[in-house]
Amino acid sequence: MKKHTLLLLFIIALPLFSKEAKACDSCNFFEYSLLNNRSYIGLFYRHRSFGSYDQYGYTSPPPVANSYLANAFQNGATAKYSPNAKVVGFDQLNQDMIVMHEPEGAGLYVNKTDQDWETYQTVELRGNFMFKNKWNFTFLLPYESNKVHYEKMLELPNPVQDTTISVHGWGDLTLAVDRILYVYNTKARHTFRPGMAISAPSGQSKRVANNGTLIDPIIQPETGSWSYIARINYQLFYIKTGLNAGFSYKKSSEGAQNYQFGNSLNANLIGFHQISIMKDFLLVPNIGGYYEQANKDTWEKEQQNLTGGNVLFAQVGLDVNRKDWTLSFLWQNPLYQNLNGNQIHHSNRLNIGIIKAFKL
Repeated sequence: MKKHTLLLLFIIALPLFSKEAKACDSCNFFEYSLLNNRSYIGLFYRHRSFGSYDQYGYTSPPPVANSYLANAFQNGATAKYSPNAKVVGFDQLNQDMIVMHEPEGAGLYVNKTDQDWETYQTVELRGNFMFKNKWNFTFLLPYESNKVHYEKMLELPNPVQDTTISVHGWGDLTLAVDRILYVYNTKARHTFRPGMAISAPSGQSKRVANNGTLIDPIIQPETGSWSYIARINYQLFYIKTGLNAGFSYKKSSEGAQNYQFGNSLNANLIGFHQISIMKDFLLVPNIGGYYEQANKDTWEKEQQNLTGGNVLFAQVGLDVNRKDWTLSFLWQNPLYQNLNGNQIHHSNRLNIGIIKAFKL
């Protein structure tokens, strides 16, 4: 029966995989499970920040507009750069370094400075339900608060100005199912959790700015698309020490504004250890790594050159358990990133969760 279940899940997931897997922010599915695979309800907060570039200076406007835009930026607010920043002007500019975030071809041009930043905050309600200790059902309902700031931005025919774009709303609703398989020996327990997830649009992918124009699809609260995620998680537990490993692959349909996010891959490897204190408390510190990789997005069937790439994070965390309650902390810091084009860089991420376990 176990072999048949694994085979069935693999066959279902097979069409999702493509030969090319090349991230802006591309977290497929924030994985979390209690040590004993229990049902729980939880509230999670995540904060992701971005800042700095490989190169500072102008993004690429159409050649005919060079002199006009150069003069406009020159007469705008003074840009500030880091001492080691590489600054480029129009004559040096690679035409692939185009508008950050806005779909390529839009009339928005950014003089990239070290004062530009982005933050993405999520408050997520999550329910996890065990069924006969063999099946696991999960729902995720996120509320997103996204904000981006450009210190020197020109939106023709307006003058140069600093601009902050802020958008809030419900994100994609995600439903997931896992099959739980256990393998025991004298001292160790192996747990395999192959599964699938589907994300559905919430209808909040067409938020508009103050001037009535649609906000860029990348920073909308939700994607406006259907997404399918193949997942597998593994846990080794030996006495009081363990190892978690996970892998997921996500494929999205075309969503709002004819925008399609690129297929993405996530993987993680984490070691943990249990420490009992004061009888009632159990501390579980953990350390490991997390990897994201994504293809380029497409807008109206054309690839967006300032999307996609890969990034590797180091992470440390701590779970504080008391009876049925858990307080979870996780900190991630990028070790390496290779992004397509002159994208804004990944910075630190913070994850906090409060979880109440229960029995069905």
